[in-house]
Amino acid sequence: MTVYHAGDYRKHSRRGGHRGGNGGRNNRNGLDRNGHVSLGPWNPLCALAGILAVLAGCATAARAIAPARMPEALANIPVNTLIILTVALAVVTLILVIVARLRARRAGVGHGLASTWGIIALVLALMLAGCGWAANTLFPEGVVEEKVADAAPTSTPTAMQKDVDNAFGTCTSGWQGMDASSYPGVTSIQMCTDTRVVYAVFDNSSSVGIYKAPIASKASEILAQYQDQAGSAQYAMLTGQQWILVGERSGIENLQKTWGGTISNIN
Repeated sequence: MTVYHAGDYRKHSRRGGHRGGNGGRNNRNGLDRNGHVSLGPWNPLCALAGILAVLAGCATAARAIAPARMPEALANIPVNTLIILTVALAVVTLILVIVARLRARRAGVGHGLASTWGIIALVLALMLAGCGWAANTLFPEGVVEEKVADAAPTSTPTAMQKDVDNAFGTCTSGWQGMDASSYPGVTSIQMCTDTRVVYAVFDNSSSVGIYKAPIASKASEILAQYQDQAGSAQYAMLTGQQWILVGERSGIENLQKTWGGTISNIN
């Protein structure tokens, strides 16, 4: 049987009140109920923002270096967009690091590993973004290019025209040769007005890169004359090692199954 002495209840009550009073002061001083300093969610947010910034930086560098090997969803995002995203996340990380460190300083404690990781992460993210920018500037098509199949019979004009007819439809009006003398390195330029197709064959692979843009522009200009026949059809370009073909996208996609090559849009 427990025996209580006079005044025990009052002492016990005062102790309880004293502990309760400390708990209230701890909350007001930024301490948790165990008496430890509470820095709120800032440190975890620093770590999370830093991780996101690094992931965005990795995506930027990978997209710029090897675009052909990226998933379709990522390959369709421009490198500059990924750079902006990485920089934005790095700025957010920096802001969170500053807030976390200011709060830690006011509480008189160390800033913790999370904010340190945030600084390391934002530096790493900016380095990756810079790497992506440099790679995209120097190598717009990517540093690592995927090997593309190329089965176009460039040495046999009749075979090329037959394959094009199979993909776009028979050229009933006949293929028309165009003057290629103003394009050194170009072997021939052929056009079909019925199916609205123009293709050029080169004598070396380096000429493709040189004349790709001007030939695409010229082909678009010529094909625009027959836009009434095409209706709302969309044009695209199919490029191989020593040839370029411009035509309606549906036919381009059919021909790619036979010849290979790389499809690109025409503005």
